[in-house]
Amino acid sequence: MQILDVLPGSLAAQAGVSSGETVKAVNGRPVRDFLDLHLWLGDEELDLVLERPGQAARGVRIVREYGRELGLVFPEPQIRRCGNDCPFCFVDQLPEGLRQNLYIRDDDYRFSYLYGHFITLTNLKEQEFERIIEQELSPLYISVHALDPTVREKLLVSKRAGEIRARIEQLLKGNIELHTQVVVVPGVNDGDVLRETIFDLAEYYPGVQNVSVVPVGLTAHRENLPDVRVLDRREARHIAHTVRRYGRAMRRKLGTEFCYVADELVLLAGLPIPRPSYYGNFSQRENGVGLVRSALMFFDRAEGRGAKLRRRGIRRAHVLTGESFGPILENSLPQLRAKLPEIELNVVTVENRLFGRPTTVAGLLGGKDLLDAARRITKPGDLVLVPDEAVNERGKFIDDVCPEDIARELSVEVEARWGALLEEAETESRDIEETVLVEVAS
Repeated sequence: MQILDVLPGSLAAQAGVSSGETVKAVNGRPVRDFLDLHLWLGDEELDLVLERPGQAARGVRIVREYGRELGLVFPEPQIRRCGNDCPFCFVDQLPEGLRQNLYIRDDDYRFSYLYGHFITLTNLKEQEFERIIEQELSPLYISVHALDPTVREKLLVSKRAGEIRARIEQLLKGNIELHTQVVVVPGVNDGDVLRETIFDLAEYYPGVQNVSVVPVGLTAHRENLPDVRVLDRREARHIAHTVRRYGRAMRRKLGTEFCYVADELVLLAGLPIPRPSYYGNFSQRENGVGLVRSALMFFDRAEGRGAKLRRRGIRRAHVLTGESFGPILENSLPQLRAKLPEIELNVVTVENRLFGRPTTVAGLLGGKDLLDAARRITKPGDLVLVPDEAVNERGKFIDDVCPEDIARELSVEVEARWGALLEEAETESRDIEETVLVEVAS
């Protein structure tokens, strides 16, 4: 891996490492990619083999010091592209004009390990399965969809899709923990297929820790794509009740719910949000299983920052969210207003015109839609809270607009975190606010 930059004053700079050199080995182990660097550069003592084109390789020794950055900056990793052709692939349904990296079909086991991305296992070579086991890349997050080989091959349009049982067993034999999901496509992997998938995955417990059941997500941009439809409310309600029933059976047998209904399915079905005990340790929260309940728990214990906002001159705050979470947030509005009596607090539900119906999750709201919604109700000096999950790590919405653009256009303050309004009252669980609850508006 070639070094893009070396931070001034860092340990690497002090050791004489320079940009343009390539890290060929770490502590005697050849470097294959960014994952090796992620796993190995955290060692206390580092013996690096560095190479520059046209020059002989050289060795550099670095001893890590507490509080000092290593200081090596590498290019963004190349993502393993998906070779499947799923008829419900969300990437194929994207409108024009979005961030370019969003048009990449991602099916990379390294990102599954690092960030919890779901993968299908159909694009891995045998040596990559061996590497997963050798390096103990656990847990992994697997899109199963169906264990029936014929059904899964139909869903993924891949001849290797039918290998799923053998691949799961291979990983479990190597002590790799798996978290799985089923995206339900009406008429394809619901009904008896869904039952078989859940109950057969449960036979692999505790290696397979859980399975989440998620409704298929579609946009209005499906020109020239196969005919796929979303679940209607009756179907969503039936599946939600069925999975809850399976979960009760699993709790009696395994001592855990095992199978979970995603928030989006619960909201689509028009059912109450399950109690906290339903979600166990909230292990699939990043997949939309328990995000709403986590938010409601946070609202219960959070303290308002209204007095601090008033001292900054803010008198009104507007919380923008998507159509799915809008009703939940409206129901919580009296509670939130009671915690923030110093300011006027409003909830604004924003239609996703960028993707069109039936897309209603806040994480896919574009900056232009949020700007237009805010323009109608704000005045200079207001605070606008936008969904955190709609902003990437570089601070941009899906359509390349930034929160700063909204702030500048409307002369308002724009924040993408609940911490702008509420602060965690229980310091031991502050991570819920900072890593999860700001992603709840979906």
